[in-house]
Parts: sequence; C-alpha cells; structure tokens
Amino acid sequence: MTTTGPAAVAATTRIGVPDEDQDMAVIWKRTLVELHRLDEIQTSSDKTTAELDKVSEGRSIRAPLCQEAADKARDEREIIQRALEGIGLLLALRDGDSVNGDNSPEGKRKKRKIEAEGLLSNSKKIRRYSSADANGIIPVGHQVAARTPKDKNKVEEWILARVLSYSAEKNKYVVEDDEADDYGKKMTYTLHARSVIMIVDDQDSVPEFPAGHTVLALYPSTTCFYKAMVVQPPSKNKDYPSPLYRIKFDDDEGNERTAPPRMVLDMPKLK
Repeated sequence: MTTTGPAAVAATTRIGVPDEDQDMAVIWKRTLVELHRLDEIQTSSDKTTAELDKVSEGRSIRAPLCQEAADKARDEREIIQRALEGIGLLLALRDGDSVNGDNSPEGKRKKRKIEAEGLLSNSKKIRRYSSADANGIIPVGHQVAARTPKDKNKVEEWILARVLSYSAEKNKYVVEDDEADDYGKKMTYTLHARSVIMIVDDQDSVPEFPAGHTVLALYPSTTCFYKAMVVQPPSKNKDYPSPLYRIKFDDDEGNERTAPPRMVLDMPKLK
C-alpha cells in the first residue's frame, strides 16, 4: 500500500530543475498533482477551522484543534510553494524556447536549465527574506499584532501573537497570544485579516516613520500595543547602540519611551 499523506507527496513530487529526460509534460503532470492535493487539504482545513469556531475559549478540545489547523496550514503553504515552483519552471522553459537563439536540442536544454535554475535561486531568496507569501498571506508561526475582540469582560486591545492558521475562504486567521495567562494557557482568537498586522523581520524593507507620525507600538515590558507618536526615528537616535524609536504613548503622562523598529507599526485605519 502506498502512502498519500503530505510527507509522502512532498517526498515523491518535489519539483526540481529539469534534466535532459524531464520535459514540460512531466513538470505539468507533477504540478497538477500538487494542485489536486491543495484542493483536498484546503477543504479539510476549512472543516477544521469551522469546528474551531464552534468551540468556546478555554475548552480542552480547542488545543488539539488549533494544532491540527496549524499543521494543515503548514502543509498547505508547502504545497502552494511547490506548485508555484512548477508553474515558474514551465514559464521559464516556454520563454527559453521563444528567446533562445540556438534552436538545436542541446542549445534549448542549456537555455532552459539556466532560466530554471535562475528562477529557483530567486524564489529561494524571496522565501528567505519575505515575511508574507506572494498572496500577502502571513505564514504560520509568524509574529503579528492582533486586535482582540471586545466583550463584556474584556476591552478591545492589540496584542503580540503568532499565526496558527489561515482560512482563505473566510479571510480569517487563528492566532495565539504570545503571553500565557495565570494558569499557563495561551488564548487563541479567530480574527478577520484586517485585525491582524504582520511584524516584518527584515527592517531594511520597511520605511522609517518620521517624527510626528502616529504609530501602533509595543509598550515596554508588556505584550500589548498602544497608539503612540514618534518623537525621534532610529536614524536620528544616537543615544543607544542598537536602533530604537523614541516615542510617546497616548495617556502616558507625556513620558518618552523607546521601542525596537520591529515593534513600531503604522497605525491602522480601522472603524
């Protein structure tokens, strides 16, 4: 009996640079396998997310459901990446035929391999330095600022959290609070994408906020974000060896605080 789980699919259908015996038809067939598998896992993932939405906070059954959702989201992301690599290779092979000056079989092979290897090299760099995928989806495990829902026992607030899963159909994330409660448990929330802000790892790709700009910043020694105003950006703050913003939080008696660039976000325009 053959195994058809995610690990098996990854092991047997990993798409690589074509050699002399691997043509476009083979790559397309493997890409179709990935797309079929993607449809299956997305359907399964949506069912898990729907079950999770029905379970109230604090119930013991919620933890395994969250883990299951996270595992499926991780598998889904890997399958999407393999499918995109396959499509990219097909485009590279097609373009190699149309622009290659050497129309001999050997010349076409060389051109195809150069194009495909260059494409894979670039895609690896993108995955390494980008925080979101090509569709802007925040990957599982990534840190975010999450706006928790307001209820009668708790005020609405922005917290430091991590992504557990994402439902494309509902455009919602399941996130987990980075801070555990008094009982050692971490709360999870199902939130619309507009209530989740990605915390970017590569700060070189993020413009610096100027003095006077309104931001959402992590308050020192907490895991909560609050509205603040930039007093001095990192490039002009020479008082510290590492880059830090000087900021003033609302309702903080005018005190100046510092915050690392990762934890200073553009203030969202939400209703």
